[in-house]
Amino acid sequence: MGTFLADLLDTFKELLFNPASFKGRVGEKQVSRLLQTLEAETHILLNDLYIPKENGQTSQIDHIFISTKGIFVIETKNYNGWITGTETSPSWTAINYKHRSYFPNPVWQNYGHIKAVKEFLGDAAADIPFYSIVVFCHNATLKLKQPIKGADVVHIRDLLPLIVSKPSDNPLTKFRQEKIRLLLSKLYIHDRQARKIQSDNHIRNIKSTMQERKLQIANNICPRCGGHLITRIGKGGSFKGCSNYPKCRFIA
Repeated sequence: MGTFLADLLDTFKELLFNPASFKGRVGEKQVSRLLQTLEAETHILLNDLYIPKENGQTSQIDHIFISTKGIFVIETKNYNGWITGTETSPSWTAINYKHRSYFPNPVWQNYGHIKAVKEFLGDAAADIPFYSIVVFCHNATLKLKQPIKGADVVHIRDLLPLIVSKPSDNPLTKFRQEKIRLLLSKLYIHDRQARKIQSDNHIRNIKSTMQERKLQIANNICPRCGGHLITRIGKGGSFKGCSNYPKCRFIA
């Protein structure tokens, strides 16, 4: 079977058996095409990278955009409807009429991505600004009631203006851009079957981590810092919060 037909068959299987994953891929392609419109001489785009972490697992990153302004780590979300959530809430919500979809806090998610990239690059990324961006695609409407400090959360139409607005006080040289590209490009898996195996392993590790996280919360252990979870009372009722607040702001 030719590569084109094999890719087409995989796409059909993903659309049939995992529509959420297919929808996510569509959103990533929309963002990738948009980023490619910026001048190639001063920007380098890398998509869908699996960054190895110290625990042996991987961090899957949608887009790494290397610019003269620094390194942009971009997480793409392709949900329909109103998007609600706060910087401290473990999950966010997509409200589409009466249907609600819940997904992990993308700000926390991208924080982990940037941490993995920094650890992997080491000294090569020293003193380079990192920018965390969470971008929602066309069918989403952001309804965030509180400002987000740990990342820029934007609609796709505002992505390019946001990147352009970032300061360039100490421009990243072409040499350093290329060095980072070479280091990260080594992680890209070109073989289609090997990428499928990598993706399956990554998803399996995520599910295992989520189960471990739920077990920790059930035992009143903060999954972020290992502190003790205590019951607190807020405007919306009772919730579990880390006893190490404000150093750790985890809530469940």
